[in-house]
Amino acid sequence: MLRAAFTTKPTEGGRRWRRLFLLLGGVVLLYGLLAPLTSLDALQSAGFPLLADKLWFRIATATAMFVVLASAWNLVGGLTGYAAFGNVAFFGIGAYTCGMLISRAHWPLFLALPLAPLASAAFAALVGVPLLRLRGHYFAVASLGVGVAVGEVIQNVEYRGTPVFGGSTGLFLPIFSVDNRDLVFYFLMVGAAALTIGVTWLVLRSRFGYGLIAIRENEEAAAVMGVNTTAYKVAAFALAAALTGLAGGIFAQWNVFINQENVFPIEYNVQMILMALVGGAGTLFGPLAGAVFLYMLIQFLSGSLPVSLDLPFLPSDARPVLAQVILGLLLLVTVIFVPRGVIDFFGGQSRLSLAYLRRSLRETSV
Repeated sequence: MLRAAFTTKPTEGGRRWRRLFLLLGGVVLLYGLLAPLTSLDALQSAGFPLLADKLWFRIATATAMFVVLASAWNLVGGLTGYAAFGNVAFFGIGAYTCGMLISRAHWPLFLALPLAPLASAAFAALVGVPLLRLRGHYFAVASLGVGVAVGEVIQNVEYRGTPVFGGSTGLFLPIFSVDNRDLVFYFLMVGAAALTIGVTWLVLRSRFGYGLIAIRENEEAAAVMGVNTTAYKVAAFALAAALTGLAGGIFAQWNVFINQENVFPIEYNVQMILMALVGGAGTLFGPLAGAVFLYMLIQFLSGSLPVSLDLPFLPSDARPVLAQVILGLLLLVTVIFVPRGVIDFFGGQSRLSLAYLRRSLRETSV
């Protein structure tokens, strides 16, 4: 009965859109998995055309990273209904855990990497118990404060006058020397993205997932039904932190250098939330679609892609400002007119009409 309460049946048009999206997604996935293999020395010696250069690898690896961040945030913000604005703290903790073990303790990457999600999950469980007692904008502001505070503490903590985590100069990691290094980190990040989506799929089809959705719909009613709301919320918070910390650990060794600016950036919080909302918060593939679309849009607007926006009247240093303005407008349009995301909209659950717009405005108004 609980399963039926959270199941929706798409229309015939929605099924057609869904099949189209699955087909396009399959083509993109197949290309993403096979194109990097053309960079192998054996295939290059055999005369295969190179389909993935260094720029492609960097953009594709970063895209997979944001798939992890958006999908992990979806466990808390989409399924549980708690708008967390501080998940970047878990990314930074994972990055510094892995970075410290590799650079200071001289651990190998694959021995240090598993501790990154464990450290992030432990921290999330510790702060989650008091933090998740707050609701609405109180929780959002408090979680944002945690994200900012953790970065400041890591940058400024010292022992006998020496910065423990590298201070303002950051932390340099030894280069992971291996053949086809870019290929290794690309598949590591893609593996993390696949793991995150797999975990979301399992959660959505478990009693735990139904409990999270019940909390999102009505927390008091969920408690009356026997859901241990505190335990469920903290577990979801820790699970999201573990997946985010895993991406942070991979990023630390991939980027070689980490500091407060590149592993605790506030814009990551905004971007992962926007990606989940645009794609469809609370869905399985919504954050994935939103992450791919928005990261490519950001790179296009900033001029980082081979094909970029050419506006003669716009100085090159103003491109990041334009990107932020367009992202802000996109967030505004999404929240007001497509609050369930494009996956739900094209999945046939909604239809663009005056009645739909009125209903969306009612749902997003106070």
